[in-house]
Amino acid sequence: MKGKHGKGNNDVDGVDGVRYHNLVGTYLHGPLLSKNPEVADWLIQRALERRAAKEGRPLPTLSPLDDLEERAANEFMCDRLGL
Repeated sequence: MKGKHGKGNNDVDGVDGVRYHNLVGTYLHGPLLSKNPEVADWLIQRALERRAAKEGRPLPTLSPLDDLEERAANEFMCDRLGL
């Protein structure tokens, strides 16, 4: 996610969404995960950690994916929104 702010729901405080433990909540019109690979990676990592802990297994290691297109989509939207 580029930056740690948003426009918010009221155009005053710039606050939108919440993250609490493994919960992510947002008021979003559009694709969250495909345009924010860091959020997708975070969710996948939490799920893998939880499963490994539950099953008493080591945490699997995943090879990084090429996020070039996703980062370009994120940058486009940030530029378009003036963020």
